[in-house]
Amino acid sequence: MKSHKESIIKVQDLTYSYQDNDNVFEQISFTVEYNKKVVLLGPNGAGKSTLMYNLLGLHTPDQGNIYFEGQEINNIKESKLRKKMAYIFQNPDDQIFAPTVKEDILFGPKQYNFDANIIKTEIDRLSKLLNIEHLLTRNPRQLSYGEKRRVALAGVLIMNPEIIFLDEPLAFLDPQGKKQFIDILEKLHNQGKTLFVATHDLNFAAEWGDYFMLLNDGKLDTISQRDVFKKQNSAFQGMVPITAAVFNGFISEDNLPLTIKDSRNLLRKLPDF
Repeated sequence: MKSHKESIIKVQDLTYSYQDNDNVFEQISFTVEYNKKVVLLGPNGAGKSTLMYNLLGLHTPDQGNIYFEGQEINNIKESKLRKKMAYIFQNPDDQIFAPTVKEDILFGPKQYNFDANIIKTEIDRLSKLLNIEHLLTRNPRQLSYGEKRRVALAGVLIMNPEIIFLDEPLAFLDPQGKKQFIDILEKLHNQGKTLFVATHDLNFAAEWGDYFMLLNDGKLDTISQRDVFKKQNSAFQGMVPITAAVFNGFISEDNLPLTIKDSRNLLRKLPDF
């Protein structure tokens, strides 16, 4: 696992607007530390995907600066940036396109002339990690959503990025598929990857994340703790994670459990439990 003094991403006074429209967000600033599980929250239309596109260098902000590994993003070669930063679409059908799974995964390395021995080693490793060994000769269009999502992830992981952006990574997945993908995210985190997830899933966010950002009405709140979920923020339309909803009204807001572990610890303190 890498150890760095500087943040992997630093944003200063970032403002972005679509042509002839009001600002999507205005003068927002934050940092993303290495090997963190960052969760970006906010209602539909708040600009979560737009913010990620800015961080990826795919959109040009109206003002402000974005630094990646201490270097201003506009001064980094496009080829280097695409190797270091990866993006997983909400809909995997927007990302996979090759006739077979293996060809889809190999598309990136072929563009950058990766060593053939490295490619073979990485294909084998990633196939086992993502449980897609049996899918390599299949047409990705014929796979389930869970399988497609893992294939899309393999296609970016083979480039060995430092940070991975994921837009609603659990969308379209059944309960088993969600558990499997969350387990994969944990493995990537344990391997030192920085993960930046935009999601509406408050239950997943509260259980999984360790740093939270809330984008709403063009403003960004950065909150290093899960307290953001206890306030029934208007951005969530009064919703809270299910663990908090169960105990809401029975205990004080400050003591609401936000994870399954917290709930179990609370129940153990009750008499005769």
